Amino acid sequence: MARMKFKRPRGQFAVNLVGFSALLVVAVVITVLLVATRTRLEPTEPVERVWNVETWIAERRDHQPSMKVFGELAAGRSSEMRALVQGEVAAVGDYFRNGAAVAKGDVLIEIDRFEYETAIAELKASISETRARIAEAEANRDSETISLTQDKEMLVLLQRDLDRTTELHGRGNISDKSLDQAKIELTRQRQTVARREAAVKSNDAKVVQQRAALQRLAIELERAERDLQRTRLVAPFDGVLSEVNAQLGQRVSVNDRIARLVGAAQLEARGHLSDAQYGRLLADGGLDGRLAKVVWTVGDRKLAYDAVIARITAEIRPETGGVTFYALLAADGLDLPIRPGAFVSIELPDRRFPDTVRVPSVALHDGDHVFVVGPDDRLERRAVTPLARADNDVIVSGELSDGDAIVLTRFNEIGPGVLVRDPDRESGTGEPQPARVSSR
Repeated sequence: MARMKFKRPRGQFAVNLVGFSALLVVAVVITVLLVATRTRLEPTEPVERVWNVETWIAERRDHQPSMKVFGELAAGRSSEMRALVQGEVAAVGDYFRNGAAVAKGDVLIEIDRFEYETAIAELKASISETRARIAEAEANRDSETISLTQDKEMLVLLQRDLDRTTELHGRGNISDKSLDQAKIELTRQRQTVARREAAVKSNDAKVVQQRAALQRLAIELERAERDLQRTRLVAPFDGVLSEVNAQLGQRVSVNDRIARLVGAAQLEARGHLSDAQYGRLLADGGLDGRLAKVVWTVGDRKLAYDAVIARITAEIRPETGGVTFYALLAADGLDLPIRPGAFVSIELPDRRFPDTVRVPSVALHDGDHVFVVGPDDRLERRAVTPLARADNDVIVSGELSDGDAIVLTRFNEIGPGVLVRDPDRESGTGEPQPARVSSR
């Protein structure tokens, strides 16, 4: 089969060439128009950014901030109330229960008095009997003393008679029998005098013995009367009872624990100071007698009490360092709501820092400098030395003058020469806060 061949007409080829040429011309024209009408960028100088900041006006003055530490309230004194005598609890006081407030002299418990009253009655009877024995012994001694005096007088007479008899016998005027009789009577009288002297000494010994017995009985009576008084256990001072451990009808022994009495007077707040804090206070006169304020936070209420530093501990524990101190509350009494064991904060005046500036801690950079707004509204770096903290502020010394506007706002680009503005100062809608008045 023979192939068939088709030939494109010469006229169609000419038409396609003309269309392509026209399209190319249109594209060139559009390109020329776009280039002619394009926006031309003219170079401009960059505009410096101005940072809006908040400032704080520096004020040089003497500052004495408050130092705050935490601690707990402690009783100035407490006592373990124990039974002083044994026996059955016969009565209890109206306020003898846990948490009850009692005044000095209030009866806590009373022990049965029968045994002690009986012992006192028996001792009094023994004392009366002993006194009667002493009186009898003294009477016998006095009687024997009188008789002894008479016997000694008789002995002197008999001695004289024997002397005369001996002289007469030597002359031969009397017989031997008369001389012997005189000697016998003298010997008898000497024996009588010896017996009288022994009787007097015996009665003296009885008197001494009975008087010693009387003294012992008097001591026992005094002890028994004290025991009788001790059957009534009373509060030695105003306070609050806790750990009550006795009931009506219970038998108690000597030294049995009855309750614990916590004193309502002389309440103390115990706090701890670090070495640095204690060092600053030492440089400002020490702790003794320094005024303080004890604050007890109860819910949304804060109860504040004036206090004074009374003493510090005698030893410093190496594991904690610093010192523990006790602040004595000026107020005391059973009507106070605060109780020992309460967690409190203790505020006491720090040392005085003369000619310093107090600034918010946010203004301090790297702990050694701040930025202030210069006359041309550009930042200037000022070196400072932090001395102490007061709440959210810092007491500093250094290159600051009265009226310097210290920058509080922090931003990454902050540095010397940065242009800033304080909208509040410029608009007059606000004034930068003056330095806070430090507590003194």
